[in-house]
Amino acid sequence: MARGPRNTVAAAPEVATERGRRTRAALIRAARDIFERDGFLDARIADIAKKAKVAYGTFYTYFNSKEEIFRAVVAQVQTEQLGVRDAREGPKLSSDPIARIEAANRAYLDNYRKNARVMAALEQLCTFSDDWKRIRLELRSPFVTRASRAIARWQEAGWADPDLDPWYAASALCNMVDRFMYVWMVLGEDCEEDKALVTLTRIWAQSLRLAPEHEETSAPRIAAATSSRRAGSPSAIRLHDRREPGAL
Repeated sequence: MARGPRNTVAAAPEVATERGRRTRAALIRAARDIFERDGFLDARIADIAKKAKVAYGTFYTYFNSKEEIFRAVVAQVQTEQLGVRDAREGPKLSSDPIARIEAANRAYLDNYRKNARVMAALEQLCTFSDDWKRIRLELRSPFVTRASRAIARWQEAGWADPDLDPWYAASALCNMVDRFMYVWMVLGEDCEEDKALVTLTRIWAQSLRLAPEHEETSAPRIAAATSSRRAGSPSAIRLHDRREPGAL
């Protein structure tokens, strides 16, 4: 069953003309760059307008405040995360829970790396406002809902522990992955990607009591694929460096 917030993060309304849509999109791109560079508190609307190559007053034609355009940036991040995860799902994964968990964790890792600075700014805002706490929950909700439904299907198929509540299990496991990524990608804890993916996927599988044969064949595949893809890649992202879940 799905519980908790059901609404996704909403961006500001679209404007009517093609030129207006282009200007709004340019402002969002610029804002994303500025928020990634400066964080939310130090970001300035003047810098966003300059980066977008529009007049300062033009900003207010499309957004009422810095908070509103940051919400549009967060909505864009959510769309990207869900879109990449949808693209990585396919029929070949439908009967293999461990493969789906592995793919979801890999996709969440890749997207968190890309968006770590935006996520850091969002976490910063959550300490100041109940509204931003709600937005953070809305950003998380689709991933937990999707994982909850997957767990329920696996229980019906006899693959997962039938005594677990699907939503609570999904919430706890998604929280584990999300917080792990925050400590790694934002706070800068040193982690090896292959070990991280193997461990996170194994914890998911063992928590749900999934079939051991899935787990035994999956872990070596995760390590091999990750080592091939990520050889030499940086293991953490500093909050203001200009460099670049799990839902199922």
